[in-house]
Amino acid sequence: MATIDLVYTRLRAEERLIHDALRRRDCVVHMHQDADLVLSLDKRPWSQSDTVLMRSMSFTRARYLATFLEVKGARVLNSARAISTCGDKALTSAALAARGVRQPWSFVAFDEEACLAEIERRGYPVVTKPVLGSWGRMVARIDSRSAAEGILSTRFGTGGAQDHVALVQQYIDKPGYDLRVYVMGRAVGGMRRRSEHWITNTARGAVPERYEVPAAHAKLAEEAAAAVGGDIVAVDLLETREGEVYVNELNHCVEFGRSIELTGIPLPDLIAEHVLGVRR
Repeated sequence: MATIDLVYTRLRAEERLIHDALRRRDCVVHMHQDADLVLSLDKRPWSQSDTVLMRSMSFTRARYLATFLEVKGARVLNSARAISTCGDKALTSAALAARGVRQPWSFVAFDEEACLAEIERRGYPVVTKPVLGSWGRMVARIDSRSAAEGILSTRFGTGGAQDHVALVQQYIDKPGYDLRVYVMGRAVGGMRRRSEHWITNTARGAVPERYEVPAAHAKLAEEAAAAVGGDIVAVDLLETREGEVYVNELNHCVEFGRSIELTGIPLPDLIAEHVLGVRR
């Protein structure tokens, strides 16, 4: 009988559904709240299982826990490398670029004036986002120099050193939606997120609907997942009004609480099957 360790921050609908899906497959599931874990850097096995499904909502906790668990010989899904890369948007862009995966042009800058000069050279509109963060928070579209000056002043004038990194990307004029493809070794399904707002995130009110993933989109999403070393990832794609498709971001802790009923994609079962298929 298979045994899986599942690490979580809070028992959301996602974690409960994945737990139930594993149990339906005669799997023993040990649940661990991330705040309770204390891990030393020795190579003693952490548990009777050597496969860990990392579902920590905290990027910081997830990457450190995955790193320490891998030192102990565990197979962690997603890996520490995948979590560290997906959780940092600048590193994601770099990983995609290294593999030649199609994405909007982007640059990083560490000084307000230098960043402004590069934006002026490339032209408006552009999108700026923090390298760390999720759910579309602090993502801004910049249409003019005056807007850029205000946003960059805030970006570089507040917070700590980690906040003083500006990731600037090409603005993609979308036809009212973006696309999300779930990849677990291969593309297994997707959804379209519609919104009148240019930020098409379900956490910001976008309405999810199922879409049949064409082969070209599946191939691009699988290339993106391979670039970051992701086992179980959600790949966000941006499609232009002319039909060109770019990889925008990847999510290492796949969320589906707001969309599973509307899309009908059996993500908990797909995740459970993938974990059991690749476990040691």
